[in-house]
Amino acid sequence: MHQSVITPVSIVETRGCKFVIFDAPNDANLPMYLQELTKLSVAHVVRVCDPTYGTRPLEEAGIEVHDWPFPDGDPPPDNIISKWLGLVKSTFVDKADPPKKSIGIHCVAGLGR
Repeated sequence: MHQSVITPVSIVETRGCKFVIFDAPNDANLPMYLQELTKLSVAHVVRVCDPTYGTRPLEEAGIEVHDWPFPDGDPPPDNIISKWLGLVKSTFVDKADPPKKSIGIHCVAGLGR
């Protein structure tokens, strides 16, 4: 199924950190998502659901994809919380200058994360 309009993303900014929350793209609409993620300076995409798209276009655009799935509706397990906090720290805290990058995260619908 080709989707011509993406669901609007949600942006959360706090204490110098910027997060972009969105629903799961598919291979057909990934170019539209990539355009939005690039505009929002997303450097990392955290995918916490089963894959619905190939990662090559994101990686070719310089966006690192992290696959950290866990069951929808469940809290993330401790190992994923640790990975998340490590990513946040390395992206926003360990930088001498305030970063101009953001972290994107998505599940299937973009609601449970």
